[in-house]
Amino acid sequence: MRRLLRVALAFGCLLLTCRPTAAQQPPLLPSSPVVIPDDRPVQLSDAQERELAHWLDQMSKWQRAEKRWPNQPAHDAYGRIVVRRPQPEAPDWLSPICAGHDETSLSSLPEQVARACRLLARLSVDPEVKALQQQTQNARANNERLIKGSFLSRVHLDGLWSTTSSDVRFYGLVGSHVSLVDVGRVQFFGPPGVLLLSVPDGNGSRQIRVGYTWGMSVRLADVRVFGARKNATLFLSVTKCWTVGSNLDRLGTGGFDIAGLSLAPRKNRQ
Repeated sequence: MRRLLRVALAFGCLLLTCRPTAAQQPPLLPSSPVVIPDDRPVQLSDAQERELAHWLDQMSKWQRAEKRWPNQPAHDAYGRIVVRRPQPEAPDWLSPICAGHDETSLSSLPEQVARACRLLARLSVDPEVKALQQQTQNARANNERLIKGSFLSRVHLDGLWSTTSSDVRFYGLVGSHVSLVDVGRVQFFGPPGVLLLSVPDGNGSRQIRVGYTWGMSVRLADVRVFGARKNATLFLSVTKCWTVGSNLDRLGTGGFDIAGLSLAPRKNRQ
């Protein structure tokens, strides 16, 4: 009897010792879902094709605006600040179609669908947007580049001038002026230029007088003068002119408007 009790007690202890061990489960290994691409050919309905084409067009415009005005307010065609447009939302049915595809397997999809999937996955950059960004960077670099030019490029030789609004015709034969400030294609000259004028003498003949000019010159084009390459710049100059020793008092003391051409050595823009 005692022997049976001992066996029963030993068996009970063995069960109590093994039960927690059996209840423990091994830890699960980390896993990630694997998306298997659908090998069936993609067939879009007419409505889906129209929706996809509209989204691609809106995405192209949005990317252009984002690349053109990075980290700064967006502007319209007139230079006014406008509200930046939000990113267009992709169609709901597009993401399941693109799931599981990489750059290699996208070639099996229709061209428009593959392009849309690349936009979603950021696998490619629109070449037009990239070209526009490069143009913007080049323009900024050119505007910030220091241009070193000689003083002679600011010395203008004037000729073929004539009054614009006076009832008495003055002709500018030859002269010169020196520009000071450049604003784009426009140059302003502050020291008065000197112009040799042919003016009426009041007796049906003409006389030579000296005039002083003050105004601006607009760059027209680079031209070639006595050389194989373009070595000069042609300007249109619009100025006020005052004469000395003229007996034409009816023109008043405020001078008169005169315009003509001027030529200056070409500035190095490299």
